[in-house]
Amino acid sequence: MANNGADALVAQYLKDLEHALRPLSAGRRRQIIADVAAHIAEARARLAVDDEVGVRQVLERVGDPGRIAEEAGATVAPSAPGADAWVPWLLLFGAFAFGVGWVVGAVLLWNSRAWSLRQKLLGTLVWPGGLVLPMMVLGMPGGSTFCSGGSGQPIRCVTTGYHLPLVVGIPLLMVLMLAPVVTAVYLNRVRRVES
Repeated sequence: MANNGADALVAQYLKDLEHALRPLSAGRRRQIIADVAAHIAEARARLAVDDEVGVRQVLERVGDPGRIAEEAGATVAPSAPGADAWVPWLLLFGAFAFGVGWVVGAVLLWNSRAWSLRQKLLGTLVWPGGLVLPMMVLGMPGGSTFCSGGSGQPIRCVTTGYHLPLVVGIPLLMVLMLAPVVTAVYLNRVRRVES
């Protein structure tokens, strides 16, 4: 007969373990959680009475999720208190401070337990430098056109410099502007949910 209170204890324990194992790869996390869950199930099967008291004793014998994570190598230097709140915005705007702010944001991101590996890769790669890349694209000198001729002679025009057709340039610029903003908002939302 299922014991909802005991099942809830095990589910919470495994959730805490998964959170502690976040610095590890997804495959390694799944393997450790599966092994621990199997060990808990075996220990519960040997209990005379599968109740909350018995399950608490089983979980105490299994050990603290943080300790299991440390033994599995899931240790990350903790970020400074409150530093996680700055990470999305340093990634977005930090490169305007000679690139140093973005680098600090990336280091804090990778040293934090608030984000998964996938989220850390997303924060680092979309886009490196945050809004600096689109601002550089906006600030690039546009093409210039010089025309000569007229008064009976054929008009010849030469275009020099960097330019994109508007149908390519405007969507590209929108993507370059929106991608880092959406990424920063997403990282901030994930951090709030996890904390």
